[in-house]
Amino acid sequence: MTLNECGISIGELPSGSTATITDVAGVRVGHADATRIDAGVTAVVPYPDLPRRYYVGGWSLDDGDAMTGVYYAQDFGTLSGPLLLTPTPAAGKVYNGLLDYGYGLNDVAEDPWPPVIVNVNGHQDSGGDIRDAIDESLAASALAQARGTPPPMGTVGVGRGRLAFGVPAGVGSASRGVAGKTVGVLLVANGGEPDSLSVAGKRRPIAAAPTSDDRSRTFAAVVATDASLIPRQLDRLAQRAAFGLVRVGLVDARTTEGVVLAFSTAPVDDDGDSSRATVAAVMTAEPDLPPLFQAAAEACEEAVLSALLATDNGVVKQALRGSS
Repeated sequence: MTLNECGISIGELPSGSTATITDVAGVRVGHADATRIDAGVTAVVPYPDLPRRYYVGGWSLDDGDAMTGVYYAQDFGTLSGPLLLTPTPAAGKVYNGLLDYGYGLNDVAEDPWPPVIVNVNGHQDSGGDIRDAIDESLAASALAQARGTPPPMGTVGVGRGRLAFGVPAGVGSASRGVAGKTVGVLLVANGGEPDSLSVAGKRRPIAAAPTSDDRSRTFAAVVATDASLIPRQLDRLAQRAAFGLVRVGLVDARTTEGVVLAFSTAPVDDDGDSSRATVAAVMTAEPDLPPLFQAAAEACEEAVLSALLATDNGVVKQALRGSS
């Protein structure tokens, strides 16, 4: 069931054609599930074919400790490889898997560097060891399955074993169109209290059993756009996207960790000629940024609800019906 089928509209801006991150042209998403435990890996690939440089920015609650390559991204403002989201205990093996992916590419314009792994803490007890169940091959599988079609949501890939508002959640996605451009979001919802869910600005508690106080409340989001934004503008886009997570109730005083990574698929005007002293950079004018900020926040808010609906056992729909 979708939000539209529930009679719910989030924000003011229109959704993209599929209401997922893949509405941003060229962006691909792939999931791979572990076989022995309730865990997995998710890949977000910002380009449709071979690796290329793209501008990136971010915002986090913890100075970026949940992401590898953060200092490279801060220094250079660009990346050139896929983004992998994984449970924190498996970060090392997934990192090696992304290295293997890069080594396996030949004759490409840009090597995918640095390997970027977004660690998502707070995995629920799955009765097994994540470090044994997730390895380099699972990272390779997520990359191989990346498609430009609407990705599955809920308890798939990195979304397996996740709770939000006391019920199963996982991966959610949404998009918004604004002034001929698209902003898309893919996130992992893992946190929030059962009585703190807010839908379109109205508190809608979920009738769920209380969760233990010692579980980690975390989140991770990837924001994609085809608007021409430079790194500092993408930092701001990531920060404003988090407003939607606060509004829906996922991020609150008990949230322990979280990161929002934002990238632009617009071409970086850099042809690899290192002899040039300067390169041209195309950016969006300051007055045109607020609608993009709004789009990112609305998409994040909706993506959380999409994750909940994808795994709903009835209590979520009951809560949403009260918001109509």
